[in-house]
Amino acid sequence: MSEYFQTVFDKFELRVRKEYRYTEDDLWVHVEDGKARIGVTDYLQRTSGDVAFIETARQGSRIQKKGELGTMETAKTTVTLYSPLSGQVTEVNRVLAQKPELLNSAPYKEGWLVIITPYDLEGDAKSLLSAEDYYQLMLGKLRSGEGRLESR
Repeated sequence: MSEYFQTVFDKFELRVRKEYRYTEDDLWVHVEDGKARIGVTDYLQRTSGDVAFIETARQGSRIQKKGELGTMETAKTTVTLYSPLSGQVTEVNRVLAQKPELLNSAPYKEGWLVIITPYDLEGDAKSLLSAEDYYQLMLGKLRSGEGRLESR
């Protein structure tokens, strides 16, 4: 059985990792041992274009749910990323400073952004979407033409 929901849209393959949770604004959350690893979805990286630069909240900083987690700059846009959880940033993916393209090539693996120790994981998680719900949301965005897919 596949670890992804996937579809092909306009010759592009898009994937949604099944065991992760998602925000409506296209971030994923994966919880392990009480800590939440956060990244951008395949859909967001594909519709934003090639990532040239990523800036995230610093290690040790405290962040509020829906507070600014960082920004992602591409050739065509700058995307503000909003935190799906309140908590303290305990780790930042420092590899992205040298290799921001990992957000495009491995958004669910090496391209993660930060790890947060949540203040209220149970409460904040109530607003997160299941993979299946996010997949349906993504398909709706594709059908409505909300995001243009980028060739690479």
